[in-house]
Amino acid sequence: MFAVISAELEKKGVVKKTFREAIEKREKNYPTGLALTSGIGVAIPHTDPEYINENQIGFMSLEKPVEFRQMGSDTEVVPVRLVFVLCLKEAHKQLDMLQNLMELFGKKEVINAFISCNNENDFIKIINGK
Repeated sequence: MFAVISAELEKKGVVKKTFREAIEKREKNYPTGLALTSGIGVAIPHTDPEYINENQIGFMSLEKPVEFRQMGSDTEVVPVRLVFVLCLKEAHKQLDMLQNLMELFGKKEVINAFISCNNENDFIKIINGK
């Protein structure tokens, strides 16, 4: 999964060639899986700004869940259907983006919209609350 999204982000010039290795390493050490109260699992992998060329969010809605380790756990896993890859050039923006995403994750209708999202325009509308 990281190979697919990393390749797409690299092709668009959003990330550097070293991004995939960096995001996999960070996810291994600092897992980002979250089990939402809606029963859907999300992950918010990200890495250091040095691997990013421009700010963007990579997004995948998965038909079949992929296991991520639960944030803050060494052993617990979460079946994840929604993956939000944060590509942010400024480290301080990660906290703001995480807070904004957490607010969206609390809305079941937004989660359902993300699950059925299959193109960039729809994703942008959901993120912008339209």
